[in-house]
Amino acid sequence: MPFTRAMVIKAAVGFASLFALAPAAHAQMAKDKFTILVVTDLSSVFSDTSGKGSVEGVKMAVEDFGGQVNGVPIRVIVLDNKLDVALTVNKTRELIEKEGVNLITDVTSSAAAIAVSKLANEYKVTTTFVSPGTTALTNDACSKYTWHYAWDTTAMAAAAGKVTDAGAKKWYFITADYAFGHSLLEQFEKTVKARGGTVLGNDMVPFPNDDFSSYLLKAQSAGAQAVGILNSGQDLRNAVKQAGEFGLMASGIEVVPGQMNFSDIRATGIDIWSGVTAGEIWYWNYDDQTRAWAERFKQRTGYMPGSLHAGNYSAVTQILNTVKRIGTDNPDKIAEALEGTSFNDFFARNATWRKKDHRVVRDMYVIKVKKADEVKTPEDYFQVVATVPGKDVFIPEDQSTCKHNW
Repeated sequence: MPFTRAMVIKAAVGFASLFALAPAAHAQMAKDKFTILVVTDLSSVFSDTSGKGSVEGVKMAVEDFGGQVNGVPIRVIVLDNKLDVALTVNKTRELIEKEGVNLITDVTSSAAAIAVSKLANEYKVTTTFVSPGTTALTNDACSKYTWHYAWDTTAMAAAAGKVTDAGAKKWYFITADYAFGHSLLEQFEKTVKARGGTVLGNDMVPFPNDDFSSYLLKAQSAGAQAVGILNSGQDLRNAVKQAGEFGLMASGIEVVPGQMNFSDIRATGIDIWSGVTAGEIWYWNYDDQTRAWAERFKQRTGYMPGSLHAGNYSAVTQILNTVKRIGTDNPDKIAEALEGTSFNDFFARNATWRKKDHRVVRDMYVIKVKKADEVKTPEDYFQVVATVPGKDVFIPEDQSTCKHNW
């Protein structure tokens, strides 16, 4: 039947009525843009561990999401926090107030992250902590709006358990004297003792530090079978290099970093690290999924990604997926939508947004650094020797001191 002019007008009026009744695509979005603040270290000791790579990971996530969510554009702004807590707090507060930040991610430095957690709670800003490791973030410094996303010092202690089980029962620790190091020491000691090991001694060392010789010699003379170097970044590189120079590895002593990153191997060469065992969050050559994402990252940066680079991509993608699913940027509704839910992606396997303390519980890995002649693929430095379920490495829910008073 041919359409008459009257029928066309009637249909047009009907469609107009439907559009009038329907909300705009961004009607549930309180702001006219979704702003992501990456708080990271671009110019200090963790600049290659996180830094520009984490910023690129976030930008990749936004691009893959199409650059907008629920009808509003996604914007990325970056703060170089230089590991300075006062700078982090002041500039983060300023950016929240001036730029209307919806999501904070990364936050290099445990002390800075604890301070940012308070800001996130004060201003109700969804936050995913990817870089920091202190367990305080899911204990007394927990918040309705913050999530400890990638790892913590408890999970890294899985490597200590593996080494102790293999026979290295006598431990000596060299510990960075700040929040991150203290948290690592607590968890490593607990793990070693639970596996039947003993702690011969511990030295608290200033951060940053160039010379670890006296501490390494003390560990060696004490008869340690394993030395836990509870540090990260350039300090860790210095300590492991010097451990090799003093013959610790050659004499059969296990050297176990508190937090070793892929960029550490790239920066100093595989020979320094060969045989080292460590906990790991993620590895680019784990399976087809990780390899595919890593290749995309390398195409835009020129280098293979580390775990924190991948973690920021994953965290931002998961939050954007949630905002899209619930149709709003309301931080209270985002928190409610995440609590207790589970997911899997190329970064986080068998992951759950734990309701009690906002710990993202996920599989972790124990890796061993290959010898140079074992590396058949460029930058394939690690052998994954164990995949450890999150329930076996993160603080059990009933031991968390988070009050969850929201």
